[in-house]
Amino acid sequence: MVSEWFAKGGFMMWPILICSIIGVAVIADRLYAHGRAILRYPVFLDRLREAFKAEGGAKAPEWLAKQKSPEASIAVIYWQYARVEAQVRNEALRREGERILAEWNKHLKIIYTIAQVTPLMGLLGTVFGLVVAFYNIEALGGRVRPDDLAGGIWEALLTTVAGLMVAIPALLAFQYFQSSGERKARRMKEVVSILDEIAQLES
Repeated sequence: MVSEWFAKGGFMMWPILICSIIGVAVIADRLYAHGRAILRYPVFLDRLREAFKAEGGAKAPEWLAKQKSPEASIAVIYWQYARVEAQVRNEALRREGERILAEWNKHLKIIYTIAQVTPLMGLLGTVFGLVVAFYNIEALGGRVRPDDLAGGIWEALLTTVAGLMVAIPALLAFQYFQSSGERKARRMKEVVSILDEIAQLES
């Protein structure tokens, strides 16, 4: 039945299908990255405080360097610049923080674009389908049965349905990943603030 509906939807079903495949691939990639970076944040902060006090900024501990989360990455950068002047360290943290967040939010524009463009593709396919349906009506001199007209219209609407079925999950995924990026940015700032506070108290 799915293949039959796909065929009846017309040529615009193909770009919608391509967008759905790209969207699934990008979302799967981002979910994998998020899964690798799972972090028990309160436990991480406690452990980070203890390690920084003990090491005194000499070298990032091995357990921290193995973490894949943005919070751990910015902490490692802080460790690397812990013994330089604050201005140089802050500039390095700003630069590296932007790079880390860019990597974390990678490909989100693709998901957003798919969420925006697939409903328009569906609408375009529907309009084409309706144009063809009414052209056939005119060609037949208006002598059509109601069920013929209804059949042509529901076939035309298939592309709109397909576009929305792709766009809605893509939009939800984009909102989730975007909020995740904002949360990571706040936590990275908190990590830097905590390490700054410890460094000042220890000096």
